[in-house]
Amino acid sequence: MSWRRERSWPDGLVHLLLQAALGPDAQARAAWQAWKAQRNFDDVTWPEMRLLAPLSLRLPQLDPDTPLRPRIDGLTKQLWTKTQLGLRETATAFDRLSADGIPFLVFKGGAQYAEGLAVTTRRIMGDVDILVRPADTGRALDSLAADHWTATNGESFEYLRQLANVRLSGNFKKGEHGEIDLHNSPFHFARIQPALDDALWDMARGAKLALRPILVPSPTDATLLLLAHSATSNSGDWAIDLATRIERQAIDWDRLASMAHQRGLVPACLAGLRYVRQELALAVPDHALDVMARASVPLGERLKYWSNVRDRSDRNLAEKAGNRLADRLLRHQGFSLIVKDRRAITVTRPRIPLRWLLGLSKPVESLPPGRELLHTITLRQPRRSLILKIALDAPPLSRRLFFDISCNGVAIARLRSRAGGRGAGLTVSRTFHLPLPNGVVGDLSVSVCARPVRFIPPNATEAEQAALGPTPFSLAGVWTA
Repeated sequence: MSWRRERSWPDGLVHLLLQAALGPDAQARAAWQAWKAQRNFDDVTWPEMRLLAPLSLRLPQLDPDTPLRPRIDGLTKQLWTKTQLGLRETATAFDRLSADGIPFLVFKGGAQYAEGLAVTTRRIMGDVDILVRPADTGRALDSLAADHWTATNGESFEYLRQLANVRLSGNFKKGEHGEIDLHNSPFHFARIQPALDDALWDMARGAKLALRPILVPSPTDATLLLLAHSATSNSGDWAIDLATRIERQAIDWDRLASMAHQRGLVPACLAGLRYVRQELALAVPDHALDVMARASVPLGERLKYWSNVRDRSDRNLAEKAGNRLADRLLRHQGFSLIVKDRRAITVTRPRIPLRWLLGLSKPVESLPPGRELLHTITLRQPRRSLILKIALDAPPLSRRLFFDISCNGVAIARLRSRAGGRGAGLTVSRTFHLPLPNGVVGDLSVSVCARPVRFIPPNATEAEQAALGPTPFSLAGVWTA
């Protein structure tokens, strides 16, 4: 049985490494030789590195005399060690969530480790994917804050709490190697199905990861998650993980096909199964493919799959337009989707409002002095909007600037700008205009907090600190309008 090549199928060098790692002997040898002929080992990419680790187990049979074996074994040991260090540091999040009584489920690579499926494939992992129920997202954020985790992109926890209803996931780091991806939905997009959500949790099984008790999805649910993510992945880890599950676990293929249909994930699941069946000769039963192939798939679901087969930053104009149209269609059909932060909170760049230029705004007196990372002011009679003029020393190199704004402890906005590269050390200013909360009674305490560009590792150099860290600033002027 032969199918046309899907847009979401791995291709190029990743495809060759998958064939070398998982394909029949003759195909694997040919794929390995083809990869060697096309690739200088010094130029291997991160997705290739992750696949060279499981492939290293097969190299003694495929190419016992290759001079690359010592280098691949050394790379594998390095990445494996880094993965173990990451798991050890991540375990503190498990401890904290458990102590706070928040149920959580580990899936994808972390589940492979917890179930004993990762050792035989030398699974390399960057972060640990953790799922909590949507209602527990706020509490989970509080737990991570108390355990000294930091958002990878430098956002404050006050800001993240306001985004809990629109973001499906967020990355956090701690220490040198600890990294988690906290989800309140295990899918980038899928139809909301409370009964299936409950079943996912009800059928979850106990396991241990880093010697801590955790929950992992059932084999069938884990397979659905792998296939759902396969369409948007530029790596081949999902195929390695899927091959291990097919070989070592009992998968309920009828339930898998039913869930894919109910979730609106048939195109991605069908494409993934066809790839591993046709290109890697994995044992995927005909009836599972036939059921999905016969399923009725609405236009919005097909369009979402078509427009999401590559990283968002790499999509062309047609794919971006298709994704926006698909989101409009699916949002009215009960799908959970990744949406822009500005749907939940103000995200703004410098701009000067007309009312300020015309002198119709009211200045705020008694501003805090000096340049600090955090300034707090009190608005005695808050009006509809706030105008902030922020002053700071121009950094030596051009860099991004972020400020999170909170009112009475609740985040209301994020300010974004850029400065530096010219006149290093000279004072520059940026003016922002943002709305204030409606219906405020009494005084309003407004906090302006400088935020880092992204997570700063403990061993960061002075140059990295200067390029990524929060920038001290002063409030050169504040007005209400």
